[in-house]
Amino acid sequence: MTDATLWDTHSLLSSSHNTASSTSSPPPPRNALIILNSPLPPQPLFRRLWDAASLRFCADGGANRLFDRFVRGKDRAEDGWDDELDGDERKWLPDLVLGDLDSLREDARRYYEGKGVRVEQDPDEYSTDLGKTVARLSSLESSSPSQAPYQLIIVGGLSGRLDQTVHTLHALTLLAEKEGRERVWTVGRESAAVVLKKGKHHLKLDLSLFGRTCGILPLGTSSAYVTTTGLEWNLGPNDHMYPTSLSTAVSTSNHLVKEDVTVETDVAVIWTMEVRGGAE
Repeated sequence: MTDATLWDTHSLLSSSHNTASSTSSPPPPRNALIILNSPLPPQPLFRRLWDAASLRFCADGGANRLFDRFVRGKDRAEDGWDDELDGDERKWLPDLVLGDLDSLREDARRYYEGKGVRVEQDPDEYSTDLGKTVARLSSLESSSPSQAPYQLIIVGGLSGRLDQTVHTLHALTLLAEKEGRERVWTVGRESAAVVLKKGKHHLKLDLSLFGRTCGILPLGTSSAYVTTTGLEWNLGPNDHMYPTSLSTAVSTSNHLVKEDVTVETDVAVIWTMEVRGGAE
C-alpha cells in the first residue's frame, strides 16, 4: 500500500541491535516495554518481547507479575517455560518500577530493591500508573532528541475486568490520537491490539506467535468505513459490514488467511488479534 503505516510484529520480537537492515530500509525501532498488573503473555512470546526491548518498566503491580513468574515460578509449566532460556533470575530485572505503589507487594519490592532495581513512588492522583510510566518514557525521549522515539509495547491490560480493558483501549487511543505516538501495541495473555488511525495500514503478522483469529472494532465512533485484504471475510463497499458500527455489524472472530493484511479506514479503529497459546 502506498503511504501506508507499517505494523510489523517481527519488530516486536527482534532487537534493533541484532537485526540487520539494508540501506534502503529504515532501521528497526528501539522497543520499550511497560508491564501492567495483568496476566503476562505465554512465555515463548514474552521471552521474545523482553529480549527485543532496550527499556523495560513495570507499572506498580506489574512487578508482582514478573516476580511471580520468574522468582516464585508460578504457572511456568503451562506457559511454555524453558529452564535453559528462562531460568536465570538476573535476566528478568526491569529498569524501573514506578507508580503510586498501592499494588506492589512487599515481597516483590524487597526483591527488586535488593537487586538494585529503582522503585519510585509517584503519588499523583490524577494519572494512572500506566500514564506515569509513559510520562517517564517521554521524558527520557526528550532528553535524547537526536534518537527516534521508542516503539511502545504495553504488556497486559486486555484481561480481567471489562472497565480496565476499556481503559487500556482508551489509553491506546489517546497515545495515538492526542500524543502522536507512531506505534503503540498492547500484548496480553489472550489478545493483542493496536489503534489504526484514519488512513492506510499494512500489517505484517508473525503467525507462529499470533493466532489467526482477529477483529476490527469501531469503538468511539458512530460508524467506520473500512476496507481490508488478507482476511477470510474482508470488509469493503460490497460487504454488509460497510460501514461497520456497534449498532449494525462488527467484524469479530474474523480469520487471517495470510501474514500480510491491509486496512484502510476513514476513522480510528481498533485492530485485535489472538495470542497463540494464551486462550484457555
